Amino acid sequence: MSHKILKTLISGIAALALVFTPATAFADEETKKPAVWLQISPVANRITINPGDELTYTMQVDNIGAEAFKFRVYAAPYSISNEAYEVNFSNESNRTQISRWITFNQNTNAKKESEKRWLSEATFSLEPDKNQVVEYKISVPKDIPAGGQYATIFAESIPDSDVTSTGVRTISRVGLIIYGSTTGDTVNKAKISDLSVKQFMTNGKIAAEVNIANEGNTDFTAKVSMKIEKFIGGTVAELSNPYPVIPDSPTRHAVIEWQDTPTFGIFKVKTTVTALDQKVEETKIVIVIPVFIIIIMLVLLTIIIAWLIIMVRKRRAQKSRLIV
Repeated sequence: MSHKILKTLISGIAALALVFTPATAFADEETKKPAVWLQISPVANRITINPGDELTYTMQVDNIGAEAFKFRVYAAPYSISNEAYEVNFSNESNRTQISRWITFNQNTNAKKESEKRWLSEATFSLEPDKNQVVEYKISVPKDIPAGGQYATIFAESIPDSDVTSTGVRTISRVGLIIYGSTTGDTVNKAKISDLSVKQFMTNGKIAAEVNIANEGNTDFTAKVSMKIEKFIGGTVAELSNPYPVIPDSPTRHAVIEWQDTPTFGIFKVKTTVTALDQKVEETKIVIVIPVFIIIIMLVLLTIIIAWLIIMVRKRRAQKSRLIV
């Protein structure tokens, strides 16, 4: 009897092991950190620059990965490639000259200014769960173009010399955007055009699209808002998104969508776009109706028309008999 009890206990323990072991392994795998993973703060810096300025700032790089690694910091141009506002970090223009004015202090232990080593690219090592404060300086020339200046400061991990069996190296890169604005001859000018909202939809999301152009020489942030109400009254959603617009860049094509758009409904959609002193508002009735409902309605309409034709013919036939 005791042998049977012991056998039962062993079977139960084995079953519990089979149940819990995969879940534990999965949890460990799910919470495992990447070996190389860094983050940067802040992610943006808005500054005012004057000819001849020397401006010094700091940023913090954190190692939130599982292993120690080396990383480098450097500056690159920040420009826009197309209407979708895809960012380009290689094209240079009059608006990205600031990327050449940025240097980094390699000697973080320096107590005096004379002991600091300012380089166009600096390298550091970082242990897991540690951070490194990086000091950077913007040395502004005495002759600079009026308007905005834009750059990105990257913190990028340096891969080991050994390459994995797949030939892939793990690199983590994050960036801090510098928005520079010069004093003096700045021109703030925006143009809003081609605001549109589809009024009849069989699928997809209710969306507003608009083109926003920067015709000045410094950046601004446009705002696109959308208020959606039921046709019979009652607000169901209010959306609002910011859209930075850089000078000397392609016109920005901004799109705002209602992600929770239902499959059927009639709505009143009010869209508001603001950019500097410009403001455009538009209200439209939007009908969302799926294809299968349209098919059902057409079938019903066909049946009704056929029934009416039959009824008319019957009445005509009855009148003809009465006349005879």
